[in-house]
Amino acid sequence: MYGRESTITPKGVIHLEQLLKQALRESYELNMDQVKAVTNEMFSCSSGHKRYFVRVTNYKTIVEQQAEVDWTVWLHDKGLAAPEVLFSKRDRSIESITYKDKEIRIVVYRAAPGEHAKKNQWNKETFERLGEEIGRIHTMSKLYQGNTRAINDWHMNDEYNWRKYIPKVEKRVRETMESIFRDLEAVPKTNDTYGLVHGDVWLENVLVEKNKLTLIDYQDCEKHFLLFDLVVPVYSAMEYSFHGNGSIVAYVHELTKAIFQGYARECWLPPTYLDHLLLMFRLKEVADYLLMHIYGHEVRGEEEERLFNLYRIKIEQNHLQYLITKELIEELKTLVV
Repeated sequence: MYGRESTITPKGVIHLEQLLKQALRESYELNMDQVKAVTNEMFSCSSGHKRYFVRVTNYKTIVEQQAEVDWTVWLHDKGLAAPEVLFSKRDRSIESITYKDKEIRIVVYRAAPGEHAKKNQWNKETFERLGEEIGRIHTMSKLYQGNTRAINDWHMNDEYNWRKYIPKVEKRVRETMESIFRDLEAVPKTNDTYGLVHGDVWLENVLVEKNKLTLIDYQDCEKHFLLFDLVVPVYSAMEYSFHGNGSIVAYVHELTKAIFQGYARECWLPPTYLDHLLLMFRLKEVADYLLMHIYGHEVRGEEEERLFNLYRIKIEQNHLQYLITKELIEELKTLVV
């Protein structure tokens, strides 16, 4: 529902599609039959049976974006679950084009194998494999020697600035957020608990092909608590994939145990670190609420206001404590030893 705002109009999108077609031909020697906008930032391209995607963004500095793309290239070269970045004739992973007298940057990806994970695939088996892939990424990234300084620590990103975006009239929500962020500041950061993460592993960012998973859209990568990369897909499943069969608590517990089982095969976490699991889930919840305020402030219809109120209730009453229980956390500790 909510996303980064764009100034590109429908007519502008058509113009940009033509510019990208020209840029792909001139800079990448790719002659495209079709270039079509998927979102304001992502364009699908095809040449015969070959498919590509072009990301058009300008909200990061070139240094920040280069660091993100360099890490993605490195992960793919290591055989991990990341898409292939194509280099231009000038051997660049990022190129620029001029659009409306402004320079915008493009990154070209070869379409990864598989299809977006369907809701009925968001199950125990997929989550166990997903945990393995995330674990491999975390383990290998501890060895990464690239420019990690240009990849922000999570709390430096503007989208976590609750004091800026949550209205002062929401007094109870602001008090709750202040408590959550204060508790997060006290969580120890070590090489085993903190590092480079994808940051947005949800349904739409996972491609499935038989036994292979690929994670796409690394543009929100950051330095964060490693737990957060495991929390996001479970939270996503809780919100988007549960269809009312049985108990949502049982569903969340099943997926959480599955993703930790897979992860533990590839990456070690200190068992005591799992005491912060509920806190990480609460961070994901308030982060989503922040995005609603940042990008949804001009689309407040009746349904949107209802959603805002549901989030306020959940945040104020800490409903997640009834899902991420002490019993679940103790069971997870036995899986990571």
